[in-house]
Order: sequence, then C-alpha cells, then structure tokens
Amino acid sequence: MALVGGCSPRSAEPVPPGYPDSYGAIVAAAEKEGGVVVWSSVDHDKAARLLADFRSMYPLVRLTYKELPAQELDRQFHAAADHHQQSADILWSSAMDLQIKLVNDGYSARYTSPEKPAVPDWANWKDEAWGITAEPIVMIYNRRLLPDAQAPRNHAQLTEMLEAKPARLDGRIASYDVTRSAVGYLYFTQDRQASPAVWQLIRAMGANHLRGFATAEEILRDVAAGHALVGYNIIGSYALEESLHHPDIGVILPSDYTLIMSRIVMIPKAAAHPNGARLFLDYLLSPRGQQQIKAMGMAPVRADVAPPAGLDTAGRPTLAIEVGPPLLAGQDRLTHDLLIKRWQRTLAGP
Repeated sequence: MALVGGCSPRSAEPVPPGYPDSYGAIVAAAEKEGGVVVWSSVDHDKAARLLADFRSMYPLVRLTYKELPAQELDRQFHAAADHHQQSADILWSSAMDLQIKLVNDGYSARYTSPEKPAVPDWANWKDEAWGITAEPIVMIYNRRLLPDAQAPRNHAQLTEMLEAKPARLDGRIASYDVTRSAVGYLYFTQDRQASPAVWQLIRAMGANHLRGFATAEEILRDVAAGHALVGYNIIGSYALEESLHHPDIGVILPSDYTLIMSRIVMIPKAAAHPNGARLFLDYLLSPRGQQQIKAMGMAPVRADVAPPAGLDTAGRPTLAIEVGPPLLAGQDRLTHDLLIKRWQRTLAGP
C-alpha cells in the first residue's frame, strides 16, 4: 500500500482547451476543497509520472494516492461505507465487475465529463462508471522452450495443441484458478459469452493438468521460469512489461477474438472532495492523461491516442467487455456457483 500526498502554492493551469468556461468553477471549487483522495489497484511506482503530471496541472489540489489490491480496495470501501466513515473520492480498479456492482448498488455519483464524446459507448455506464483503458487480454509463451512457429495464434489452435497431448505440455499450461481469482473468473465468463468452444478448451487444459494460479503475476513468473510453456488470459500491459525483463516471453493477441478489458473509475456519492474527483477523472480521460496512461504501458481508451507497440488491435476481431449491466451476471451468486461447479467438472474430465 502506498500513501502519497503533494501540494504547491502555485495556482492551477487555465481551463483545459475545449472545455466550457464554466469549468473554471469546478477548478475553483476543487482548490477550495483542497484535495482529492484516490484509491487504486494500479501500482504507485507505475502511476508516479501520471500523478506528478496531475499535480503540475492542479498544484492547489492535494493528491493522496492509496494503492490496494482490487478486491481489498472493494472490501475497504464497503467497510468504510458500512460504518459511515470517509474513504475515497476516486475508485480506480481493474476489477470491472466489482466496480459495476458498486454503481448498481447506488454508491456512485453521476458526472458528465467534458471528455465524454471521446469515450467509446461501451466504456461508459450512466456517466457513473468510466473505462479509462482498452487493454487486450493475451496469451503468452516461453519462446526458449516453444518456438515462435509452434506457438498457438488463437483459441482454436491452443485447444488443438492441448488435445494432441504432447508430453512436453503435460502440467505446463498456466492460467487462473477461477475459484481463487476474481479476474480469472471474469475473463472466463467473457470467454464463455464469446464462444461455446471455451468448454472444449477448459477440458483440454484439464487433460494436460492445468497449473492454476490466483494472480497474473504468478502466471507470468511461471512461464518466464519455464515451468509452464503457455499462459492464458493475461492483461496485455502486464505481459509486455514482463517481456521487457524476460525476452523469452512471447505475447500473442489471439486472431479469432481478443477480449478487451478496461480499468474502471468511479466517483463515490459520499466523496468528500467531489470537485477534486471530477478534475482527476477528466484528467484521466483527456488526451494529456491518456498519453500518461500509454506511457505506463497501458492501452488508452481514446481512439485518438495510439496504444503502446504490441497492444494495437487495429484490424483484429475484438470483444470489449462492456462497462455496464452485463458484468453483473457473474456477480449473481447462483450463476457464479453453477459456473464454478461446471468449470471444475469440465477441468477434471471424465
């Protein structure tokens, strides 16, 4: 967890280009509030340049940044709300379904950002939940142990490779254990909506003794170390960053369909600094903020800011995970339990 604050006596920059003159009132109100508290699942060191840039724009708005794992962020927010305690002005999380459940349960404030016209429809729900990235979900492989020419390029090829049951793949396919990983469960439900063939893939993974993990970091380490040859359903930004440190890691954007996830930002109704929260959200969605997100290795949600090299999905079939009600289906307890049981049975095989 990281707690970071910063302030300066300088006044804020002028109203951003293209914003209405009335936006100056939001800036003035944010300066009067004096701060903004951001809870985020994004690593503080990774976000440091972005945070510094925001501070340079609004030096009279003291920014406090608290880094938390996505599920812990959600738990702490609920705990604070249940006890009527002050928490965050901004929740910024990769747990898309948990964020949408907060909105659905009435915890979020509605705010129409001046940047809304640049945000895809799928990345905004009710002006209360905003997707700020558009990140492909990828496969990875160990290039030292699995030559590029033999690596699967889509879901069907991965299934075929596993069904052939070569000895070198037995116990060497890594992905999430969806009983322990909320994000793994989310991607599994999206795969299920994308193609009924996902059950065939899960069966093939089970036949090859899937190595199941709770986090993407564990999967990446497993493949980098050569314990697994292939890793499945990793956020592309994580995979690319790991490949910089371990050149043996190859990254594949599946050619049949590539899921697109987004990190969701919301402003709680109970925010103590609502105007500071508006400034921060608008900054994240602005071209300037999106360039900083790109510099963090993440694919921006705006179409007018190019993604990092290696994460460009132009010309590929993509399926964006909609920021909205479809994410609630997986949160239904009965549906969740039934899908988990079927996943376990399918993985176990006959």
